[in-house]
Amino acid sequence: MDQLKMMCHEGKQFPMNLPPGEYLEYFVTSYYEQLNRQQHRLFSLEQDSELTFREYAAEGEAFWNINVCNQQALISHLDLNCDVQRPDPKCRFLFVHAPHSRAKLKTTREMLMQSLTYFQVMPEFLDFVFPLGERVVAQDFYSDGFYQRTRLSEATQGLNIPGRAWSGQGIELCYSLKSVERSEHQTDWPWSIRHCATHHTFDVMNIRSTWVIVKGNQLIEKRMTSATSGRGPPEFSSYDSIDRAFAASLALHTILIDWSVENWRWYINFLQDQFEDLTKEAIFIDADLVDMGDIITPLPHTDTQISSKAPRLFRTHSRRTNIMQSGNDIQLVPAQKYHVNPRSGKRQPLPPGRSIETAGSAKGPTVTYDTFGQRQFGFRHLQGIHDLEESTNETVLVLKINLSVCEQISSFYRSLLDNEELPAATIHNCQDDIFRFERRIQAVRSQMSAQILRSEALLRLIADRKTLLYGLLEFQNTKSNKLLASASQKSTTKMERMTKDMSVIARKTKTETVSMKIITLVTLFFLPGTFIATLMSTDIVHWTNNQKRYESGALQAYLAICLPFMVITFIVWAVFQWREKRKERLQNEQACV
Repeated sequence: MDQLKMMCHEGKQFPMNLPPGEYLEYFVTSYYEQLNRQQHRLFSLEQDSELTFREYAAEGEAFWNINVCNQQALISHLDLNCDVQRPDPKCRFLFVHAPHSRAKLKTTREMLMQSLTYFQVMPEFLDFVFPLGERVVAQDFYSDGFYQRTRLSEATQGLNIPGRAWSGQGIELCYSLKSVERSEHQTDWPWSIRHCATHHTFDVMNIRSTWVIVKGNQLIEKRMTSATSGRGPPEFSSYDSIDRAFAASLALHTILIDWSVENWRWYINFLQDQFEDLTKEAIFIDADLVDMGDIITPLPHTDTQISSKAPRLFRTHSRRTNIMQSGNDIQLVPAQKYHVNPRSGKRQPLPPGRSIETAGSAKGPTVTYDTFGQRQFGFRHLQGIHDLEESTNETVLVLKINLSVCEQISSFYRSLLDNEELPAATIHNCQDDIFRFERRIQAVRSQMSAQILRSEALLRLIADRKTLLYGLLEFQNTKSNKLLASASQKSTTKMERMTKDMSVIARKTKTETVSMKIITLVTLFFLPGTFIATLMSTDIVHWTNNQKRYESGALQAYLAICLPFMVITFIVWAVFQWREKRKERLQNEQACV
């Protein structure tokens, strides 16, 4: 007992505080270091913590719940500070959950590790806890498996604490299963794959069964509570003997195994409906009637310039980006990684691969039709099909992992029938229960196999339909290329005619330029003489009988009239020049903006 207390008081060191000799040092050290790296997203503060214990009361032969919200209450509940030893309940559940499936667990590291130390949980169980916690994008989500350990001999037995009804001889197993659950707050994709980690021990000498269940929500906790209440079948809460307690453990396993298969049928139906809505009309499209008017937009043409707008070949958008279009402006809005839970008002991470659509936008690619009444398909539809293909592949993978885990659980319990270290009376009394358990698992495995076949058939349909859309888009691309080539040929012919016209204009301009040069030279030759003749024809200078007479008044009058008109002319020219330069500067500034 002192050894158990010492280990629990060093609970934060789990799994390095487990009994020495059971595990190699490097093995437990690797888990401890990984916990140090992951604790910031796995665990909450103590004020947000809540561990739920459900325990069997031998006096009233019924279960009751105890909520532990801090470490001191946990130590008190587990009697770690009490010198008087009390037998543990015949069955004890520990439920660890979170506000939602992708939030931090509602426990501190110290509380959870102290509880795992008390339950003597194997370190491998942490492999199934690491995928939980706060994440934006799912990582390490498919590391499911099954671990087991039998402690039936003296060499392999665990802690023997008679005062707590611990014999140290029993079986221990942990595993992880996944299922798909409906999410009411995700209207565009109302399904989410959820993870559940389970650890179970059963003492074959004393009636003592323990369960540690870690899940993102409280669904399994509610089902276990309902099954072990007075309203549930008696096989789930019968602990009057070893064999009945063993049968109750098998029955509780079936709750988890049934959960792992129950909703896949409806989820695959949902995937099929999404697939048909997205691609069904592609089968009936007459490719020869495809309207290219929406695929190629004609270029606006004027006599003086060609529009700078490039032809719009295909309207596409990225899976991870929402598009908002207003007029001729297109704004790219990054896909949101969180959504607001309308019930709690809290921001929650989205499931893998999902995004919140912009307000007012459609759920998925917009359905449009051409002038022939045929649905138009684009690259965005291929992206939607690829998304469905990823979800279907994910379904196949999870189902195969669940199938493997169920087979390993069944094989483990079947192997107990041949274990000579197990008491013969227990084997004899539990044989029928194990056979029933095997048949139940076989039925679940058959359902999983059927859903795997459905998913694989859907994958083949998706691949075929994707090939069809590829062909349709390639045909559209080829047809658009032909139209572009034809338009380009017409444009080339038109440019050739314009070039010839420009050549004729250039030759005429050259001839006219030569004529203008000749006229300019003649003008310059006669200009001085014309000016002198004009000046001498005025009354400023008179030549009479070989006598020259100069009239200064006439000259003053000439200058008084001529100079002001010259100044006014230059001022008007300067004003018009300034206005043109200012207009050009403003146009350049607007073009830069």
